Amino acid sequence: MDSLTDAIRIMETTPVILRAIIAMASPEALERRPGEEAWSAHDVLAHLLHVETAVIGERVRRMITEENPLFGPTPVSTPPSSIKAALDAWAAARQENLTMLRGLRPDQLERAGQHPRYGRITVREHVIEWAYHDLDHLRQILAALQVSLYPQIGPFQALYPPPS
Repeated sequence: MDSLTDAIRIMETTPVILRAIIAMASPEALERRPGEEAWSAHDVLAHLLHVETAVIGERVRRMITEENPLFGPTPVSTPPSSIKAALDAWAAARQENLTMLRGLRPDQLERAGQHPRYGRITVREHVIEWAYHDLDHLRQILAALQVSLYPQIGPFQALYPPPS
């Protein structure tokens, strides 16, 4: 199995994982930030919605249809105030993006664009990064949920780093 196949499988599974996490967590836990500069689960989901609808999905579409597009900053829109509404909007956008990704031809995967910070990136690289981005933010959401448990585990704190 190649990394692209793994990436798409991760992206297919992320909605299931997010729904399970949000269903089991209390509303307070979903709003809690593990640190002063850290994001809550709700903050992470708002970011994921922005990335899904305005950043990576849009970049991939541009790379497929334009010749070597230059990517610029994307204005952040106001996310839904409800975490459930944000999750539903993100999951719907993810399904659209997965439909597009599953239909890509090999030649389209090698098309590229120019990122102002990272230089030339291909569709393949960006899709794999997209899955990595999912996993990184799942880790971040779990850390936000761990923060209230960590002080209560007593001597077992020696086994784990503080959540961050």
